[in-house]
Amino acid sequence: MIFYILIVLALIAWGAALSWKWKSVRDFSGEVLAAKKRDGELPESITEDMFRDLYVRSEGPRGQTYFFACAATLFLLLGPFVAAFNSVWKMFWMMSGQSPVFETGTLVHTFMVFLAFMGACIALLAAAMRRYYALTPPNLKQVLRDLNGAVK
Repeated sequence: MIFYILIVLALIAWGAALSWKWKSVRDFSGEVLAAKKRDGELPESITEDMFRDLYVRSEGPRGQTYFFACAATLFLLLGPFVAAFNSVWKMFWMMSGQSPVFETGTLVHTFMVFLAFMGACIALLAAAMRRYYALTPPNLKQVLRDLNGAVK
């Protein structure tokens, strides 16, 4: 139980750190805008609200947020996944004549639980990374170019 509590506390700390990073990026956007205006990279007509959203999307910790979401999802679904797997395993074990080799808790069963959960982890991470790269926002250089083009 202590291990479970430690993992929950670690996830909460990780989530709080990510929230702080998102807030830091949001707060820092005003300084970046002022510096870019001062250097002449952006015209004075660009508002802070217009720039903040684009800056946060381009410079925020998106990758870390995806990893956190996957880790939290896998942690929360580990118990229900193993319970569902064991129910299906026990059903097939009983239908096969209850061979002691395939009984719940044997090495074969434990290895199959491991393989099934690793498959679920890989599937979730593949879906998350597919979404991450499909929705990749522009980098700051592209944002500046687009803002300069939108104003002219």
